[in-house]
Amino acid sequence: MQLLGCCFVIYPAAAQTVNVPAGLPPTVNATYQEIGMGDWTPPTSSTTQQISGSGSVVSTTTSSGSGTDALQSMYSQSWGYAAAQNASALGVNPDALAATCVVESGCQNVNTAGGGNTITGAFQMSNGTYSEELQKALASNPSLASSITDTGTSGQQDPATQAVAAAQYLKDAATSLQSAGISNPTALDARGYYNFGPSNGAKIAQADDDTPMAGLLPNMSATSLANNGITAGETVGQWRASVSAKMGSSASAPILSA
Repeated sequence: MQLLGCCFVIYPAAAQTVNVPAGLPPTVNATYQEIGMGDWTPPTSSTTQQISGSGSVVSTTTSSGSGTDALQSMYSQSWGYAAAQNASALGVNPDALAATCVVESGCQNVNTAGGGNTITGAFQMSNGTYSEELQKALASNPSLASSITDTGTSGQQDPATQAVAAAQYLKDAATSLQSAGISNPTALDARGYYNFGPSNGAKIAQADDDTPMAGLLPNMSATSLANNGITAGETVGQWRASVSAKMGSSASAPILSA
């Protein structure tokens, strides 16, 4: 970094705003390339600090060049960048993938399987759905095989591998919603499909805000609804607001890459 000019004066009574990169040395905006997978560029960010006259930090704010809160949550994981690259290779927006892992697990690789339940991992997929979607993804883009640790169900324990199946499931959701008349499905539009299955996906995405969620999911008991975070009498609008609050700005992210 080069400073122009010989000097400057800090007046004790005045506060200054200093813009510095998020972390030193400055973040490099790199593009990762792998044969058959195209280009993928991670986001850049910057930090602004408000400095008092005595030199102490009054406040610090961080802004992201192309990332969102959900993306940053996923990128903060050791597997986050690999997951984003795998999603891009399938034509899925990493932002929508990140929104999904934030809602499912806070982007943590949690093991919730047990007692006949096989749902587990950062993207909370069952063994059956995971295996089916992983095979679809590999058929769509065989080059992804080189980034997968295990094609069996034990691969669910690797979030970057599970992300391939989750991205394919989101892609399936987008295709299904487009067939139902939603031209550019977002992460929020696909939430019903991902959480409650294909048969309920379009119904929830197209429902009016004042529609009771229980009425759209008649086969689910009150206990099952509660386990999915849906309270008695909750409307679609309230459910959307709750999901959007977790996803942040990623709720409006389109599933399919431009």
